[in-house]
Amino acid sequence: MITNINSEKMSAIELFHVYNERQTIEAFFKTCKEVYGIKNLRTSKFYGIYGFLWLVFITHNLITLMKNTTFNLSKLQNMGVQALIKKLGNISARVIELRDTIEIVLPSLSEIAKSFVEALQPKYV
Repeated sequence: MITNINSEKMSAIELFHVYNERQTIEAFFKTCKEVYGIKNLRTSKFYGIYGFLWLVFITHNLITLMKNTTFNLSKLQNMGVQALIKKLGNISARVIELRDTIEIVLPSLSEIAKSFVEALQPKYV
């Protein structure tokens, strides 16, 4: 690894961990650009970008949480976030608000829609 950080300031192991953390952050931002569309922002204002990034972080964490809890032991658990968003986002559905409930109608149940519905069913022990 080539760096301008003096070996007296940081050991090779510490340097590795710093660059590894940076790589993780850069990979996350690459995912954000590809999946959540942060490269298509319509504002150049600091607080607009700041707020949008917070929404992206929250969305990503909620999707990851859902994958690890609700989709646990389903076909959707091992699917990547980008593929999950793309496939689930393409399912056409109609939402009907009734008096005490909300009904979601999925007109054609594709394989991915069936997996999604199965994952949302309550699990009894």
